[in-house]
Amino acid sequence: MKQLYYNGNIITMNDAQPKAEAVLLEDGRIVAVGSTAELMEQKENASLMDLDGATVLPGFIDSHSHFSSSYIFPRFDPSPVGKTDSVKDLVEQARVYLAEHPVKEGEWFIGMGYDHALFEGKLHPTKEDLDQISTEIPIVMINTSGWMGVVNSKVIEDLGLTKDTPCPEGGIVYHNADGELTGQFGDIAIRDMILNHMPMPSAETMIEAICRAEQMYISKGYTTVMEGSFEADMRPLVQLCTGAGLISVDVITYVRVASENKQVLQGIATPEAQYRTHYKVAGAKVILDGSPQIRTAWMTEPYYKVPPEEKPGYCGHHNFSDNNDILKLFKECMLNRWQLQMQCNGDAAIDQCLDVYEQALKETGITEDLRPVLIHCQTIREDQLDRMQKLGIMPSFFHDHVYYWGDWYRDVVFGPDRASRISPLASALKRGMCFTIHQDCPIGPPNVMLMLDTAVNRRTRSGKPLGQEYAIDIMDALKAVTIHAAYQCFDEDVKGSLEPGKYGDMVILSRNPLTTPKEEIRDIQVLATIKEGKIIYQADDVECVDCITEPGEFETTL
Repeated sequence: MKQLYYNGNIITMNDAQPKAEAVLLEDGRIVAVGSTAELMEQKENASLMDLDGATVLPGFIDSHSHFSSSYIFPRFDPSPVGKTDSVKDLVEQARVYLAEHPVKEGEWFIGMGYDHALFEGKLHPTKEDLDQISTEIPIVMINTSGWMGVVNSKVIEDLGLTKDTPCPEGGIVYHNADGELTGQFGDIAIRDMILNHMPMPSAETMIEAICRAEQMYISKGYTTVMEGSFEADMRPLVQLCTGAGLISVDVITYVRVASENKQVLQGIATPEAQYRTHYKVAGAKVILDGSPQIRTAWMTEPYYKVPPEEKPGYCGHHNFSDNNDILKLFKECMLNRWQLQMQCNGDAAIDQCLDVYEQALKETGITEDLRPVLIHCQTIREDQLDRMQKLGIMPSFFHDHVYYWGDWYRDVVFGPDRASRISPLASALKRGMCFTIHQDCPIGPPNVMLMLDTAVNRRTRSGKPLGQEYAIDIMDALKAVTIHAAYQCFDEDVKGSLEPGKYGDMVILSRNPLTTPKEEIRDIQVLATIKEGKIIYQADDVECVDCITEPGEFETTL
């Protein structure tokens, strides 16, 4: 089947042919790119699609998020994404949600997205706050960072937790002045002590969540999405959704190599891995530290304002006290040819990561290009970028921290100087490094235009500039979500640009990002998303429009 898209403004992201007016697809692949007049000569048996001057780009590629878990639980985000701007709001909105969506017997109520940085006193809720929602139902509220959670008394009781329950390495258990549990658990503790013990959502709930997630991603122009820290028991469910045609985007998965999940990597997670029914296992994930939002990322210098429960000079936490444990994991990945994603936020964690990675290279003798990726890179230093370039490590920046938490970082977390240079895109660009940018959904909602806006403008949620010398131009930002993202995933031969032989993955926009005033980039709308020649989203599709505004879901237009 052939389709001819013509009379458009096509930005190919192919340096050999950067612009065109038309693109011809056949059986889901691009067969020609050129002028309308040229391609009209090949229109026989083709469906004709008049773009009417609209702008076309390669489909956007997600370089790091958590696709299948993004829309399982109700959201309680602050303005401007949601309406949860205080602990009182959180309690009241959760009560309303529970009344309308009662949990089944044996289930827990899990909420996501609250942001203590915008609450009065900058304080997390406590178990007493959540007890106001219910003392009969186990309740967990997960912080916007994903690295902090609060539970009510029912969870503590059901899990048999006490003030003397030991905390796992890399975790934090918070106590009040009397030594009793506050209900707050940070870093590894929220995962190992709480979330690993909650009842799993039903298969029906998960399938609905995955389908809902796809609708949100494709409404923003994504044609490839990522599972950045995948659990092995989710694999059959995701494969079911892709194989049955419930979702149409390509799904790339990375499995935590520090867990038993790594068994699914054996023999399949190689640079040559191919998609099977829109799904592939691509590599392994290692998480080395926590989050700047809750001041647990491991830093070389103390936090600007030390959390009240910590001592002066506090620099956060590492997840591995013994470098040999990381070395073993890195070497295993290299010897098995698994692409490695290493998640680091703090510069001390990045130092640890680079030291161990360099040692692993020497001990294994690996010279193959396995394209290791450093995820988030929040506080990376200039000397660390130099080391990464020499080691062949690719940075992927969670750059929307500038927008969402830039004010918090400047005033509380890092202070003005360090905050101004978080996610220094221009520094990577100056070195000629290939890099990507991501939103780490569900930490931030999928919204490519906001991500591009922040990359070129570097303004915070309050509209204040933050380190604008590290901003980049719009073309380099577009590369970070197209051709560079394809390269990161070993997909550069089939994705990331519009040229013959590649998939017909495209996004149609209401305006040209290259000519739109940079202050208006976030206002550009996705008109349609096309996956391998099939239109999977149109802006006038009632099921896909940005109309979700109630607490419990993302409002996707900022």
